[in-house]
Amino acid sequence: MKSLIFKFCFLLLLTPFGLVFSQLNSSEIAQLKANINSATSDLHSLQSDFVQTKHLDFMENDVKSSGKLYYKSKSKIRWEYVSPFSYYVIFNNNKMFVNDNGKTKQSDLSSSKLLKDLSQIMLGTVNGSAVLDETKFKITYSKSGNDFVAKMIPTDKTYKKYIRQIDLTFDGKTYLLKKIKTTEPSLDYTLIEFNNQRKNASVADEKFSFM
Repeated sequence: MKSLIFKFCFLLLLTPFGLVFSQLNSSEIAQLKANINSATSDLHSLQSDFVQTKHLDFMENDVKSSGKLYYKSKSKIRWEYVSPFSYYVIFNNNKMFVNDNGKTKQSDLSSSKLLKDLSQIMLGTVNGSAVLDETKFKITYSKSGNDFVAKMIPTDKTYKKYIRQIDLTFDGKTYLLKKIKTTEPSLDYTLIEFNNQRKNASVADEKFSFM
């Protein structure tokens, strides 16, 4: 099960290159957090497409994949890869269900701190403020163009084993999470870009069924 968890974690890695960053001061950081909280306070559901680019140093070409994200308040999430492979994870009612190309596994989130943390990371893909955990990460905030970037360096020793850095990019208009980059200690990384985000769109409960 742990291998499935970390496989999924490493599917979630992103940071824009070649851009100019302007670091935020304390009052600007407070305003950014307030704007993110405001944008997600009335978020009852969300549908979003995503495109993922996985960079591995030993591979000549980056690996591309795509999928869909579904969210329903307060903690129902379905993260689904549809191309070029079938893989999805559902979080619902304090449980996690994994379907890896037909191989399934269900786990109780309360039984593992690691699973709880993974659940929070997943919620953070919808509610950016949920993943801005300054007890586990040293975070610096900057502006790039019209968007905002939170650079997160893990201070938690467990996270340090698997994550060198996480970069979250928030849309400067909607304040929803626009990109995620996680860089591994090896400097391999995964970039996920969200698009076609539909806030409070109807999402069927069947999307979060374990059957």
